[in-house]
Formats: sequence, C-alpha cells, structure tokens
Amino acid sequence: MDCGADRTAADSAEEGEAREVERRYRTLVEQLPLVVYVDALDEGSSNIFTSDHIEPLLGYTVEEWRDDPDLFVRTLHPDDRDRVLAAHAHTHETHEPLSLEYRLLARDGRVVTIRDEGVIVLNEAGEPLYLQGYILDVTSERELQDQLRQQALFDPLTGLANRAFFHEQLEHAISIRKDGDQQTALVFVDLDEFKQINDQFGHSVGDQVLATLGDRLKKVIRAGDSVARLGGDEFAVLLTSVNEPAEAAVVAERLLDQIGTPIDVGERHLLISASIGISLGESSAELLKQADAAMYRAKAHGDANYAFYDDDLDEAALNRFKRIAELREALDQKQFTLAYQPVVKLEPFEVVGIEALLRWQHPTLGEVPPLDFIPLAEESGLIVPIGRWVLNEACLYATRLRQTLGRDVGIAVNVSARQLQHPEFVDHVDAALERADLPAALLTLELTESVLVAAGDRVELQLTALKKRGVKLALDDFGTGYASLAYLQRLPVDIVKIDRSFTAKIDSGPEDLALLEGIVGLGKALGLQLVAEGIERDAQQGIVHGLGCDGAQGFHFGRPAPAAAATEALSRSAASAA
Repeated sequence: MDCGADRTAADSAEEGEAREVERRYRTLVEQLPLVVYVDALDEGSSNIFTSDHIEPLLGYTVEEWRDDPDLFVRTLHPDDRDRVLAAHAHTHETHEPLSLEYRLLARDGRVVTIRDEGVIVLNEAGEPLYLQGYILDVTSERELQDQLRQQALFDPLTGLANRAFFHEQLEHAISIRKDGDQQTALVFVDLDEFKQINDQFGHSVGDQVLATLGDRLKKVIRAGDSVARLGGDEFAVLLTSVNEPAEAAVVAERLLDQIGTPIDVGERHLLISASIGISLGESSAELLKQADAAMYRAKAHGDANYAFYDDDLDEAALNRFKRIAELREALDQKQFTLAYQPVVKLEPFEVVGIEALLRWQHPTLGEVPPLDFIPLAEESGLIVPIGRWVLNEACLYATRLRQTLGRDVGIAVNVSARQLQHPEFVDHVDAALERADLPAALLTLELTESVLVAAGDRVELQLTALKKRGVKLALDDFGTGYASLAYLQRLPVDIVKIDRSFTAKIDSGPEDLALLEGIVGLGKALGLQLVAEGIERDAQQGIVHGLGCDGAQGFHFGRPAPAAAATEALSRSAASAA
C-alpha cells in the first residue's frame, strides 16, 4: 500500500476544499451590499483587504485603498476626523468592537455617510491578528431623517423654527441655570395689516414677503438666541439670557428696523410694520402668553411699536421708544450742534487744536445732556448717521478756522464702538476729509478703552487703515479702564488723554500727584504725546507742565462753545499772542 500517494491525494482534496470555501466566501462578500475590510493593527491601520464595493461607493479602487496608507485619513470628513481616529485607536488598544457612524469624502466630492462595524480577530492563543469589519452606506437613510426632521421642526417657507420646535427651545432656555439677575426674554412679533397684502396682491406675494422677513430676522438675533415663525404673520425671538430689560428693547428696535425696511417683490415696493410684545421671566407657560398680551398693548398704543408686559417696564420702553424717534427727527430737523473746546500745547503755550463735542437742542426740553442721549443712540444704531454728521461738520469747521486764523488747527472727534464696527467707517472718514479739503493729519479720532473693547477685533484693521492715511488716534479717558497698556502696545495710538479723575486733586495732596507721575512716566516710556484733561486752575497747569505733559484741556483754557464763539475766542488768543 502506497501511504505517500494517499497523503498526497488527501492534501490535494483539502486544498481544493479550501479554495472552494475561499471562492464561496469571496462570492458572498462581493454580493453583499456593503464594503468588507481587513486592516492590520499597526499605527496606520494598514489595509490588508477591501472588497470591490469600495470603488462605486467612494470612487477609489481596491488597489488605491490598499497601496495608499494615508487614503483613509484623507477621506475622513474634517469635522469627524479626530473622533473616528480616536475610536479606531481605542479599539486597537482595548480590543473592544468598533461601532460608529461618520462621513467620508468621495473622489468626486460627494459626502457619504457610512456605518462602520468592526471586531478584532484573535488567534487560538487569544492574540490579536487584525481588525475585520464592514462599511455600510447609510447616506440615503440619514438624508431622509434630515428631511423628516426639517419638516417636523422648521417652517418650510422661512426656514425658521416652527411653533413646536420653538416651544422645545423655550423649555430648554428656562431649564438652564442663569447667573445673578439674568432672565429669559421672549419677543413676540405680529405684522400689522398683513392680511391686506394677501388680499390685494395674492398669497404668493405674501409668501415672498414672509420669506424675506425670515432671512432678515435671522441676521438680527444674537449668538445663542433663536427666532421662529409661529404661524401666519407671527414670529417670536427667544433671548436665552438677558441682564436687563434694555437688552430686549434693543433687539425689538433692531427687529422693527429690519421689518420696516421696504421689500421689493417684482415691481411692487412694499412697506411693512409690526407690533412687538416683550415678556421676561422664568416660566415657559407664562412667557408666550404675556408677550402676546404685551403685543396687543403695543398694537393698541399709538406712540410705540413695542411694549413690555410689565407696566413699569412698559412705561420705560415707551419713553425709550419716544426718545429714539426724537433722535431720528433731530438728525433730519438739524437739532444737533457742535460745541468746540480748545486743546493747548504747554511748551510753548499755544492753542493747537479743538475738540468737537455733540449737543442736542431739543425743541421742548432744551439742551439734552450727552449722557442722556448718546448711549441710546449707540444702542439703537443711530450713532452711525449721527457720528457721520459730526465728522462732516467738524472737518468743515476746521477748514473754516484754518482759513480764518491763517494757520493749522487740529480737530478732534469722538468715535463710538458702533461706528468702528461699521464696514464703511473708513470711507466715512475719507469722505469727510475730502469734502472739507482738510489734511488728514489735522484730524484726531478719540476712542475710549470701553469703545475699543466693545468694537472687538475689527477695530485694529480699521485704525491701521486710518493711521496709514495720516489720521491721528487718541486714547481718551486713559487710566479708567482695565486694558490700557494692552491697547497701547497693539494699536497705533499717537496721543493719550489722561482722565480728569487723575488731575482733579493734584494740587491738594501728594497721593494723587504720585499716581499721575506714574501715568506720565508710562506714557513717556512708550513715546506717546500726553494731554492732561480737566485742568481748571493755574496750579494744575503748572504741575502737569512740570511732570512733562505735552498738552492740556479743561475749563482753565476755555469752556465748550458754539462755532462762532469758539472762532472769536481763538482769534483773540492769536491776536494777543502776536
């Protein structure tokens, strides 16, 4: 008996059976509607085997997938990459199964959402061999889920949250723990006489109006807040957290401004108005009801377009709304004027500039103090057109003064955070200088530390552009904020105006004098021009001069005066100096 021949036949049979098993397995893998893979357990998860379905799924061949060790990482969606790589590393380390969903980028740019399930295969000794798993395309299912979610939670016409989703957001906002006196605010918006648009022009025009308003309202809300269309012509804005009612009033004013901007539909020029109700509190059940009631109060009230549910707040809102309306009228009716206060050089003594100070001559209240209206103009955005008027008027006056005196006199203008944030602010300055034919070097823009903080990162670009034009920059009220040194190091500041709080008592005690000496020393070390504010007595002038201040400003040198009086005083000063 030939035992060797029997073993050879047996081996051949086993090999043939193994090949058949492999053929059946490969056929099964190729027929499965998914990608089967085997990856090595090395640092790069090198690919050992990938089934042919990878090519129609992502556009990369089996060979590319096997031979390019970085291909998998490159195809991971950037927003998912860290999470996926961390999950793979965890599976390699712990031998726990891999199970996650993420996105891959196909060769043609498509985003493919896949389900990745894998296990670590062990040998008989329990040692890990490789990671084996499958990738299943779930893109269609996720797109369908997203569509269903969109339909369930969002208004199809405007893309805003619908009533059901808004209630969820409201409940969540109420549940969040807030600090101190913070509250949740609800701003309820109802369009006035909107039914007339549908009746007169048809529902298609009405739908276009609503869609346009939806886009506008998205741009008004603060980060973290939300806006919804509750149905028909009703909208709501959820302010997750407010420190004071004025914050909600500012949002209401911005909403009214956006709604009141004309809407062009075809050849029609449509003007829309709205009534707004505001409620504040910590009860989701009451907020919407109270805001709705406040909206009807605003609709019935002829003097304001928004109202608070609370009577005291409503009175304050009404006064605020009236004052904003009066500010708009003041600009149109030329109620604003400028007063001019001299700025002097101390060595040799000479008036080298003037500061333009805004004044409001109210028709019934008389002169309104700046602190009573400038913050309101800032919050409402009216400071932008008002500030542009100030720039134009001040530059024109500086040119007239230059011609009258026959010499250069600088003009200083205060600038607000809203002006600095305006994308066309540099253009506004350019236009004012060009209109007045005033050299840029004669214009100084004064900014406080609080303005620089509020204006944000954009301020540096704006100020650098102005500096290149030759405009001078002054940091006003220096020493009263918390970021003086940081801004002096970052920004191209020419002049530092030392706040009056540091000069008020320098002639009455050594303590205040020591503090002023420190501030002057810092300014000198940074190579800045120093101007002491609030100088009212000879002794104060002598002290700041002795400390090394370059200039000074205050009642001692002249009070703010209208243009004619300021020109006359400067003319007399020039004549006496001659």
